[in-house]
Amino acid sequence: MKAVVFHEFGGSEVLSYEDVPDPVAGPGEVVVDLKNAALNHVDVDIREGVSRFDFEMPHILGIEGAGVISAVGDGVDPARVGERVAVSYIRTCGACAWCLQGEENLCENRKLFGEHIRGSYAEKMVAPADHALTLPDKLDFAEAAASMVAFGTAWHGLVRRGGLTVGDRVLIHSVGSGVASAALQICKAAGATIIGTASTDEKLERATADGADHVINYTRDDVVEAVAEHTQGQGVDLVFDVVGGQAFTQSMFMLRPYGRLVSIGAHAGEVVDFDIIEFFRRQISYISSHTQTRHELRHVLNLIARGTLAPRIHSRYPLAEARAAHEELESRTAYGKIVLDIG
Repeated sequence: MKAVVFHEFGGSEVLSYEDVPDPVAGPGEVVVDLKNAALNHVDVDIREGVSRFDFEMPHILGIEGAGVISAVGDGVDPARVGERVAVSYIRTCGACAWCLQGEENLCENRKLFGEHIRGSYAEKMVAPADHALTLPDKLDFAEAAASMVAFGTAWHGLVRRGGLTVGDRVLIHSVGSGVASAALQICKAAGATIIGTASTDEKLERATADGADHVINYTRDDVVEAVAEHTQGQGVDLVFDVVGGQAFTQSMFMLRPYGRLVSIGAHAGEVVDFDIIEFFRRQISYISSHTQTRHELRHVLNLIARGTLAPRIHSRYPLAEARAAHEELESRTAYGKIVLDIG
């Protein structure tokens, strides 16, 4: 099969479109002929060698993938061949204490496709049969591939961890990213008032079209002052932070007392200054959130199939042009997701 691999760390130039052996389904596994994969910023971290993940070279990137089951291993119903599926990107053990209590996203033995093990930048991938989630009829492969990280992560962070409620005022940092643009839709569906930040007016226009009530260009405006203006000095109930760095540090001063900050990423800085005095005086909560369960993923896929939510696909590239897709991803000009066409 064809796949995009890299043999050493580096820039987009290390990505190579080449032949690799076809995967074979073991007991309890399926082979999925992929139709689409989607890019995430963590792909760049992994490619550059700053991800802190251990994996074997040559490595295949790709967290998200959707396609058709083409083969099954022992113990899997042969009738599943031909089934349209999306592959849950956390390969869990099903036996540890966290898995047994339904918190599989905290599995002690988890391996993530594209991070620890080979992922979806390929014509085929192998996965546990119970990680191949049947797609609703109205959901196409590109939508599915573009939704798992964005909507799964946003749903878990906002609803499960952040306690999003009707009437909340929510600040979403870098609202043009895949996860943040998904968070915007979830907040809008929940009846929240939304403030979004971005680096370009074009992204802010897209966010406004998607339902943002107020927008802030953080390259031009003081975000703390702008949030105070939009909330009449009261602050927001919830901050959804996908970037870390200065945005994380400043968020404390945009939250009202008893407000919540949900952190799901740190591409702008993993180690930050923290004002403990302001933290406890404001009685605010800092909440971490990392990935979702398969139950939550099935739920958001069904919401997308029903039209309640909709992934924003910025651009599509053939698998062979993954290098160009990475260059666009690193330019940070995309609003929503970049997708690879495989099938």
